[in-house]
Amino acid sequence: MPVDGELFETSAGKHVVSPGTIPLSHPSAATTRRKSENVLRLKADGRSTDDIAREAGVSRATVTRILRYVERAAAS
Repeated sequence: MPVDGELFETSAGKHVVSPGTIPLSHPSAATTRRKSENVLRLKADGRSTDDIAREAGVSRATVTRILRYVERAAAS
């Protein structure tokens, strides 16, 4: 069942739809979290982007995106 958005309450008390957001309780969120953790573990082991993508079962672009996200989060 695809999830198009999530309703949440803002500080103004209005409900907003955030398109493309998946609730943390959704099964695909757990899968994404597992894949991200696997990518980070493989990177910590010194593996190349191609090796990580192959072993984690994701594309090179996904590996790059996950690693950039972590780098940006660490910088802030």
